[in-house]
Amino acid sequence: MYNYGIMTPKISQIIRSNRKTFSLEVKPDGRLIVRAPKAADDDLIKIMVAKKADWIVKTQSRLASQYPELAPPSFTPGEQFWYLGDKYPLKITDRQRPLLELDGAFYLSREAQDRAKEIFTEWYREETRKITADLIASYKIDDKFNVSQVHITSARTRWGSCSGKNNLNFTYRLSMAPLEVIDYVVVHELAHLKVRNHSKAFWDAVAQIKPDYKKHRKWLKDNGALLSLE
Repeated sequence: MYNYGIMTPKISQIIRSNRKTFSLEVKPDGRLIVRAPKAADDDLIKIMVAKKADWIVKTQSRLASQYPELAPPSFTPGEQFWYLGDKYPLKITDRQRPLLELDGAFYLSREAQDRAKEIFTEWYREETRKITADLIASYKIDDKFNVSQVHITSARTRWGSCSGKNNLNFTYRLSMAPLEVIDYVVVHELAHLKVRNHSKAFWDAVAQIKPDYKKHRKWLKDNGALLSLE
């Protein structure tokens, strides 16, 4: 996160493009997204955000009361956690192993309650690793995508990314989303191996593999803020 001072709201992400004006977006989880012209430096962005500080804080406060489910999880019995687009309740068990298991509900070992966030994070990380690996393998055979390495990250603002070395990165949170949505994110990053920008050619490449990608992209936009352990 960018932090320009105590009185200036924190910026979660800055997106620079060929646009001529600034745009501020406060996500339901309180994250602040700034869209700015390419030429805008950090000092100019600081001034612009500071001018809108009152509006930003009021909007964050309003959204916090409007979306109480976006509060950080407390990992208490009955609390709901996402997996593949569905929510499952948390139950505490006296079993020592496995520390966390999904079987109609999430069963967390009582001895691991004090490390619940860490254990959930690693569980999601491994699930995301397996799911994305299977999807990538299925596309590599048909479309000959040249993937170097796949990394599972802790990114909060990106579902996936593609590096110049053909490495693909996916946030551990991705396995919380429906499988078709995960598939879209994988296709999105695979398409970047052939088209490195978000031009019409890129979206045409995505649509060629996944014609209904727009509805999955919309699902992420509408529900993505809910998929978090933060």
